[in-house]
Amino acid sequence: MHATIIGGAGAVGVTVAYTLATTVPDIEIHLVDITEEEVAGHATDIEHAMNHEAHAVGQAIASDVQSGSPPVRTSPPAPDVVEDTDCIIVVYNVDRPEEAVGRGGREAYYQQNRPIADELGGWMQERSPCPVVVVTNPMDRITYRLWDVSEWPRESFVGYSLSETARAAAEIGRLRDVSPKQVYCPMMGEHGENVVPVFSKTTIDGQTVEFSQKERQQVLDYVREVPYEVMRQRGADKSSRWVSGRGTAALAHAILDGGTDEPVCASVPLDGEYGYADVCLSVPVTLSSSGWDEIISWDLTEWERDRLNSAYRHLQKQ
Repeated sequence: MHATIIGGAGAVGVTVAYTLATTVPDIEIHLVDITEEEVAGHATDIEHAMNHEAHAVGQAIASDVQSGSPPVRTSPPAPDVVEDTDCIIVVYNVDRPEEAVGRGGREAYYQQNRPIADELGGWMQERSPCPVVVVTNPMDRITYRLWDVSEWPRESFVGYSLSETARAAAEIGRLRDVSPKQVYCPMMGEHGENVVPVFSKTTIDGQTVEFSQKERQQVLDYVREVPYEVMRQRGADKSSRWVSGRGTAALAHAILDGGTDEPVCASVPLDGEYGYADVCLSVPVTLSSSGWDEIISWDLTEWERDRLNSAYRHLQKQ
């Protein structure tokens, strides 16, 4: 397996790289970043982290990881970084704009991140398609832009939005006094203010549950607010690197491993599904080794459909 991470020196990028390196046997990782010295340092550090398996302590924490994995390769951005890889993971970000530190702040990145997406999409035009996992903010818009410019099949593009699912699990766990690991609350819509918790599909320990209007609003508010609370606690130049890094690594690994039979919500280019087109929205999809395979049609409640319509109207402003 070969994964190329565009923006590999950033907090999320290097967390994805470390997570893949320490959980996926013999994966080859290519870190691409404009900060050549910094990314080289991360590569060396990750390689050294893989050298604990020769003794009992290291084996105790990584029994399923093979020692002696190929070295982490690094390079600056260039057209050839999008070839000879099994999966491209796009996590680059410009420095955080001042207006990006409050609710809805992901939108503030678009004008600066879009030209980079255009350049990367242009490189893709000259290469054979492969799956692309997009994390760069605003994720739905950047996913759409990359697909539009690249001219690759829309099935190649999978926008990452699983952090909301993890955050909802934390809040529902507190509300119902259960372990968050027992909670599954899929998230549709926008990666932002117009996120849509699909309470009609939510389960605790495999069993469907009912939520009051107050509980629904509490979960929705928590998911919207907590990324900015983490930012406040850690500093305005920091992101929620651990939840995004581990979730992105899991999504990429699932694709590299051949896909999933069970649907997962991810942002993909729509062409009439759910009545929407010309946007990327998080919807339930099955994954494949090429990206995603099928968009699953769920029956939604009026509450869910109203909020999904709002997400669509917002993201129509490409």
